Amino acid sequence: MTTVSLLLLVFVLGLRHGLDADHLAFIDGQTRYNWRMGSPIARWVGTLFSFGHGFVVASVAVTLGMFIKNFQFPDSFNTFATWLSIVSLFLIGTLNIYHLLRTKATKQDFELRGIKGKLISRFVRGTTNPFAIILVGGLFAMAADTVSQTSVWAFAAGNSGNSMPIILGLVFMFGIMLTDTIDSMVAYRMISQSSKLGQSASRVMGWVIVFLAYGVSFYEAFIFFNPQAELDFEIVGVVIFICLVICYIGVNLQAKSQIVMINDQE
Repeated sequence: MTTVSLLLLVFVLGLRHGLDADHLAFIDGQTRYNWRMGSPIARWVGTLFSFGHGFVVASVAVTLGMFIKNFQFPDSFNTFATWLSIVSLFLIGTLNIYHLLRTKATKQDFELRGIKGKLISRFVRGTTNPFAIILVGGLFAMAADTVSQTSVWAFAAGNSGNSMPIILGLVFMFGIMLTDTIDSMVAYRMISQSSKLGQSASRVMGWVIVFLAYGVSFYEAFIFFNPQAELDFEIVGVVIFICLVICYIGVNLQAKSQIVMINDQE
């Protein structure tokens, strides 16, 4: 694989990793909390979270790529990490579809739900401290599936030169930060709109998360038993990222049109 191809692949992997359902759920919840508290970091929650997450992932990659060239995770670890990801994504999809249906029936506000976020302190789940959000992002990166995925390109980087692990670590980190920053911008825009418009947009994002979580979970389970059917799944990551950008643009256009309507009425 050429250097340019490797850089592009790792960047796309970063984009896709930033779309992890647990990431989106935590960022959505923290953005809402900071918006309610009037915190100036509300729209930058995704940036802070992904900085902590990306920094830890990049550090692990650099360590593996530069200092553990001959190390290889046992197959049992990769199998465990794969099924941990499959089960977690399935639970996230189920949790969110249940919450979508329940809040619609009771006419309550909908918020995304994740698994990892439930394992951290209640204090950190609702904080306006930017360093606490960075810390949580780093803690999320400690998951076995994240380490397993990172090791694949980290070892490839180790064989491409001494500086390549650092470069790829930063590229991967930038990909994560780009996706998660856009996500927090989308969340901030949605909750800043009128209750009806904001909740409608939030529910759309909720169904996107359900589709994403179930889709990736079933795909990973299928190719585990049928590895010959594996597709170039990174393209799917790019497509979903583009959809996220379109969602952000759409929410902004809705906001501007609503402001124009209000001004016309006045």
